[in-house]
Amino acid sequence: MKKWQFLCLCNLLLVGCNSAETETEAPARIAKAPPIGEVSRNESKGAAGEPAERLIGGIKFQVPPGWEEKTLSNNMILGEFTLPGEAGPGRLTLSTAGGGTSANMDRWRGQFQPGPNDPEPKESRIRGAGKEVTLLEVHGMFNDSFGGGGPKQNWQLLGVAIPVDSDHNYFVKLTGPKETVSARRDEFIKFIESSRFDN
Repeated sequence: MKKWQFLCLCNLLLVGCNSAETETEAPARIAKAPPIGEVSRNESKGAAGEPAERLIGGIKFQVPPGWEEKTLSNNMILGEFTLPGEAGPGRLTLSTAGGGTSANMDRWRGQFQPGPNDPEPKESRIRGAGKEVTLLEVHGMFNDSFGGGGPKQNWQLLGVAIPVDSDHNYFVKLTGPKETVSARRDEFIKFIESSRFDN
């Protein structure tokens, strides 16, 4: 074998050895950034089974585990969640509106037709965002003008109006099958009681 052939063979062997070493090295790990909007500086992601703090339209809430946040379908809603239930999911929306508390709650009552065995609509007072707020509970057939699908029998509403100023309120409204909403009532009230204005 000629000298130049011997040197070429040695170089090929060295290149092959270096390639093999490179292939067996572990790849560099690159941390993935969290999805946009998943957790901001003003929010905390709760541990498994714990509430997570969410800032929605200027008010912070502790969101119970299992509530699924939805992509907003229109610009009138500040936030929306689906609450699972065996009888079907409930829909919780957060929004602001003028016109006072009574007019808006009368509109909610008008979306329901109570049956002969349904309890009368009920208003009570609870605490939310550091204030006394109105809680409305309504049962009956729900005429959903946004969800479609026609009237919904045996449904229930839990709604709260948090005063913002003399004419504006922050509204939290949960509607769904009676069994689902009734089972989530305590969670809903804790959700409201956890609220605070983000100053």
